[in-house]
Amino acid sequence: MEQGEQPAGEQYRADRVEGRLGPARPPPRPEVHALVERAQAVFTPPGPPDLSRIERTFAILAEDVAISFGPELLTRLQTDAPNVALRFLGEAPSLDRMLRDGDADLDIGVIHAPPPEIRVEPLFTDRMAVVVRAGHPLTLGRLTSERLAAAAHVSASRRGRLSGPIDAALAEHGLRRQVAMAVPTYAAAVLVCARTDLVGLLPARVGRHTRDTLGLVALDPPMDLPPLEISQAWHQRYDADGAHNWLRACVREVAGILSEEDR
Repeated sequence: MEQGEQPAGEQYRADRVEGRLGPARPPPRPEVHALVERAQAVFTPPGPPDLSRIERTFAILAEDVAISFGPELLTRLQTDAPNVALRFLGEAPSLDRMLRDGDADLDIGVIHAPPPEIRVEPLFTDRMAVVVRAGHPLTLGRLTSERLAAAAHVSASRRGRLSGPIDAALAEHGLRRQVAMAVPTYAAAVLVCARTDLVGLLPARVGRHTRDTLGLVALDPPMDLPPLEISQAWHQRYDADGAHNWLRACVREVAGILSEEDR
């Protein structure tokens, strides 16, 4: 052993203490840097989008009367993003599949048993109102279950059903109503109510603008009817989409205003 040279064991211990075990590592190659940056981008939450530069059309599934607050929603969206557009879609056989396949960005309405990959956010609770034309006989005096059952009704059902929750409520009182007409949408039902003495049912908050536009009168039903839990639903892949987060926030804001106005 040359003078001043450390024994192999001593040199090993020194290297171990100073962290010099093994040959020096070469600097990462450029492609490794790129891979690391892409991985960091995946796990780093995106920053807020530049709304003034967004050009995007959002597709929204909604009941026909829910579309009545579309003007307020579009106004709110275009305040921040003037190049945004809305495309409202009617009900489809498989709403979950449309969200999953990307054919729709949002579903607004009563959401029934969504699959695990569909996110649901409650917006507000609505209730059904009895709607009739101005001057209708039911607007005079107290509305009772008997008077409601004795009137002729128009039913709104996409599948043409002639019965619903109101029929179950009337049956508890030993009553049965007469459905003279069935139409596929609430919008069609209220048009019928505006021109006839037929009685309709309409979600009170969601349908308020439609009702007021046609000059219809809303009456509280004389029996308890199931509440309507209005929510917005979307596919989980949009959780980190900045523009989609902003869309949902605007829907939440407009829905909150709608809910407050009806109180």
